[in-house]
Amino acid sequence: MAITQKQQSYSSLGSNLNRSKSILGGLISLVLSGCSGQQLHSDLFTDPTVMVRKWTLQTHGPFEMGDHGTEYSNPIMSQNTLIFGNRSVGLVALYPKINQQRWTFQVSGGVVSELTVDENSVYFGGGDGFFYSVSIETGKVNWKYELRNDVVSRPTLSGGRVFVSTSNDMVYALDAGTGKWLWHYRRRSLAGTSVYGASQPLVDGAEVIVGMSDGFVVALSTDEGILKWEKKIHSGTKFTNVNAHPLLEDGVIFIPSYDGALYSLKRSNGDTVWRFDAGGSKNVVMDRQFIFLPSSDGTIYCLQKANGKVVWKFQLDSGVPTQLVMTEKFLIVGSSYQYLYVLDKTTGKGAYRFDAGYNSGFSGTPLYDAAQKRVYALSGAGNLYAFQFRSPARKDYPHGTIDPYVFK
Repeated sequence: MAITQKQQSYSSLGSNLNRSKSILGGLISLVLSGCSGQQLHSDLFTDPTVMVRKWTLQTHGPFEMGDHGTEYSNPIMSQNTLIFGNRSVGLVALYPKINQQRWTFQVSGGVVSELTVDENSVYFGGGDGFFYSVSIETGKVNWKYELRNDVVSRPTLSGGRVFVSTSNDMVYALDAGTGKWLWHYRRRSLAGTSVYGASQPLVDGAEVIVGMSDGFVVALSTDEGILKWEKKIHSGTKFTNVNAHPLLEDGVIFIPSYDGALYSLKRSNGDTVWRFDAGGSKNVVMDRQFIFLPSSDGTIYCLQKANGKVVWKFQLDSGVPTQLVMTEKFLIVGSSYQYLYVLDKTTGKGAYRFDAGYNSGFSGTPLYDAAQKRVYALSGAGNLYAFQFRSPARKDYPHGTIDPYVFK
C-alpha cells in the first residue's frame, strides 16, 4: 500500500525530487529482493564441520543469448576417473584427486543426458540427436546410433544390451558392444504441455518397465519390445510426463508422475498398492523402512515404505530438486534455483547449504563417492564442484589445542 501511495504522489503535480528518489530506491530494493528469492533456510550455511569445498572447475564456454545455463549431465566415477558432460564442450574426463584433465570428447550440441558406465565405456545422448558409446580409456567413439532426438533418458545396461528412452516416447534396445539396433517401441502420445526429460528404463527379468509422457507406465518384453501391460498414473492434461526411473523392491514398483502422485504398484500387473499425492520427475531413493521423494513442488518428502505416510518434509528455498543422493547419514540434493543442500535423512533437518549463485542451480544428479567421502555436482553455470565430508575425530596439537574434525 505504501508503494502505491508513493507512486500516486510521484504522478501528481506536487511530487518532488526527493520523493521520486524514494520511489526509485524502493523499486530497486524490490527487484533485488526478488533476485535473492525466498530465504526459508537463512539459518543454513556452508558449515565446515559437515562438508568443505575442495575445488571448483569452470567447464562452460561463453554463454550465448537465450542460454539460461542448465546442465543435465551427472558426474560419474569409473575407477580413478571422473567423467561428466556439458552443453558447450561435450564429454570430459579428469583425475579428481588432482583436478587434472584426462581427455575431452567434443559433441555438437554438447551432452544433454545423464551418463551410464560399464568397465570400458560411457553411454549418453548428445545434443546432435545421436546416442554414443565412448571409450573410457581413450575418449574416442566406440559407436554411435542416430535417435533423431536430443532429449534422452539415462541409459540402462543389462545382459549386453543398452536400453534408452526419448521424450517422443520411443524406447530403444541396442547392442551395448556394437550399437546395433535390436528393437524399438513407439507409443502414439497426444501432444500437450510437457516437461524436459525421459524415463530411464528398468530391466527386470524378461520385461523392460518405463514411464511415458502420456501418464502411463508400460512393461515391454526385453526380446522384442512388445507391450505386456500398461498402467495410467496421471489422468490430467497438463504435465502428464512420467520421467522418473521406476524402482523395484519385493515385487513392488515405486514411480511418480511429474504433476500427479507417487505410486506404489504391483510388479506383476501394475495394480495400485498405495499412492501419495505429490509428483516429481526424479525417482525415489529408499532405505529399509523409508522412501525419499524429491517432489516437483519443491519439497523433499520422507514416507513410510509400507503405506506412504509422511514422516518428515523439507521445503527448498525455491526451484525444483535434483535426484537425491543418499549416504549413510545424509541426503544430498540440488535445487534448480541456487543451492546444494545436505539433509539429515533421519530428521529431515538441514545440515549444510551451498550457494552456487542466483539462477545457477543444479539439474543433473550429484555424485557421492563413498570410498573418498566426496561429493561432485555440476551447476547450471557449468561449474563442477568437489566437496569433502568431514568426520568427527580428536587430534592433539602442541600447546593443547584440539581440532574436533579431520578430513576423511
